[in-house]
Amino acid sequence: MHRRAFLLLLPGVAGCAGMTLRPDALDEAVRVEDLGLSFTPSGAGVLSVTLDVGNPTFWDAEITGVDFELKLDGQRYAVGTRGVQEPLASDARRTLAVSFPLRCEPTAAEGRTRAWRVELGGTVALAFGERIRLLPFRAERYLRLAHFRPLHLEPD
Repeated sequence: MHRRAFLLLLPGVAGCAGMTLRPDALDEAVRVEDLGLSFTPSGAGVLSVTLDVGNPTFWDAEITGVDFELKLDGQRYAVGTRGVQEPLASDARRTLAVSFPLRCEPTAAEGRTRAWRVELGGTVALAFGERIRLLPFRAERYLRLAHFRPLHLEPD
């Protein structure tokens, strides 16, 4: 009798191997702590992001990458990916700082400063052996950017 009850429960227990504590736990696992965007008169820029990443599961994992989409005043400006290798124990949190190089049109050294609505979205890849879970994040800020003029690419 006990063996039959165990065999009936086994598929349900095995199916929970990748589940989290709450249905929305993966959606809430990453928070944007800091977001920085800066440019030089030569057009070189950097997007720096500090993320607070949590592992809401019962299994140890590894952070394997971060991807992002950057919008300025509602217009898509850049996308990118950064590989990472950081362990993240079960039910633990970790601060993760990543940066991405950017470009803009060169400006005069005394370039004008203007406020821009900066929207950042993306995912953090959390690996559990061969299984990958993507943890989304999103942030919106108004930032004053000096030396920034959007890049305008000419078609070939």
